[in-house]
Amino acid sequence: MHSIEELPLALGFLVIAKGDFRDTVLGGVNYGRDADSIASMGGAIAGALGGLESVPQEWVTQVAAASRTDLVAPGLAIAAVARRVHADDLVRRRAHESAFAELERA
Repeated sequence: MHSIEELPLALGFLVIAKGDFRDTVLGGVNYGRDADSIASMGGAIAGALGGLESVPQEWVTQVAAASRTDLVAPGLAIAAVARRVHADDLVRRRAHESAFAELERA
């Protein structure tokens, strides 16, 4: 119901911040309304685009300690799956291209 407002705002803060993680999150947090959702969506996208190095290390350390949660391992696991899916897709794509090249030669 609220995604009509939240996602566009998260993307807006991402654009305004030129992809900077810290500025995207702080913009979302300080906006008001459903700030936690806006900031987390914008931060997730900024982090996905910029990688772990784009996230302030002190934020990772403090949030992980306060929540008693490993914030890095799940991201690394998801990235490994994404790399595997991409590699598998690339193999299938190359096979597809090869099959069409064979049809063109026939």
